[in-house]
Order: sequence, then C-alpha cells, then structure tokens
Amino acid sequence: MIEKDLNLILEIYEKYSQSYETLLNQAESVENKAILWSEFRLELYPHECALNAYKKPKIYKKYPVPGESFTINWLKNDEVFYYYNATIYESETISNESGASFILNETNNKICLRFLGESNGETDKMVLYQIYCVVYKDSLINKILFYEREYDDGVIDSERFETDKYSYNDNETIHTIVRDGFNWERDNILNTRTFRFDYVDGDILIYSKQLKLNLEDTEELMWTIKKPKEKRRKQI
Repeated sequence: MIEKDLNLILEIYEKYSQSYETLLNQAESVENKAILWSEFRLELYPHECALNAYKKPKIYKKYPVPGESFTINWLKNDEVFYYYNATIYESETISNESGASFILNETNNKICLRFLGESNGETDKMVLYQIYCVVYKDSLINKILFYEREYDDGVIDSERFETDKYSYNDNETIHTIVRDGFNWERDNILNTRTFRFDYVDGDILIYSKQLKLNLEDTEELMWTIKKPKEKRRKQI
C-alpha cells in the first residue's frame, strides 16, 4: 500500500516539477485576492499543527515589524492558494529568498507544492522540494501524503515520504490516523505510528503510539486541543 501511495505522489512530482513559472503566473493573475500575514505557514488540513507537535501560527492584524520573518498568504474566497516566506527590511523591501508554495484543488485532492531556490553554477532556478497531497473520499480526508526530495549537483541526494491513513467514528469525527513511510532513504522504513483521537467535554485529545526500541507499544497524550471559548455578549 505504501508503494501505491508513493507512486501517486511521484506522479504528482513529475507533473509539476517544471511548473513554477506557470503556477506563479497563474497566482499573480488572480484578481480580487486578499492578503493575510502570519507567523509561519497556515495549516493545510485540520489538526496539522497538533499532529506535528507545534502551535498554530499567530495571525498578524497589522503589517509585521521590519526585520521580522513571516509568511505572506494570498487568499481567494477565504482559501489560501499561494504563500511565501518573507522579511521586511528597514526600506520595506520584502525578501522572498526561501521559496514559495502553491495550493491546488483538484478532483478529490488538495495539493501543496513547495519550491525552493537552488543555485547551479551561474543559473538560479526554483526546484520542487516538498509535496503534500490531501486525498478526500466524499467530504472526509481519506489519507495525506507527504514527499520531500533534495538534490546534490542535479542528482537525488535524499527522499522522505509519509502517508497518514484516516479512520472515523460513526459521527464522522476522526478516530485514528496511522502513519507509515521512510526517512531519507527508501530502505530506512519508519516504525508505524498511530494517533488516536478522544473527545472529552468539547476538548480533543490526541494520543500517540509508536513501537519503541524495547518492542513495546506505549501510548502517550501528545496534544490537547481546547474547546473554543464562547464570546461573551456585551450587556446593553
């Protein structure tokens, strides 16, 4: 099953690896877009930050302070379709040296393509570095595929791949996510990791279990997503 998922994301890589200029032109041609500044990139799918053990990014209400690094997001109909990391200098010149990402909505898939700049002799080009592919079945996430590739002098130096498989409760809340894959080399297989979701008084508890070196499965509470606080109405 991992091989089938890997083949799918490799097909996506080949399809879009030379598409940076085309995707950038398409993004720049979008009219009536909104701009949002964030501490770092926004979540591509629900609970992404929690599953990878980091906090959600802060959203800036004002233009970030010069010297700070942040992410510029372009939105259409409240959905991000293009974003890049940037730094504002004192002259307010924005740096975009760390690449750019495009989010595409295809039939049953949402794809995020991340390009990074690479120097090759006297030539600078944007190279496809990472891919996320969110695969839907009906309206629910079926699985999420992640792929990363690095080059050295034009030759593939390393690869990473992960696949998260979702299962659901009867009320369509997430029950478990099972993660498999490999790290840097295809024969360096990751131990299967399972995320289990529990729902208590409106909070979401995410437990993580992975085969340890002592060959025992130990489940630990990884993250708690608190129930959103209700806004108080002002008394008139």
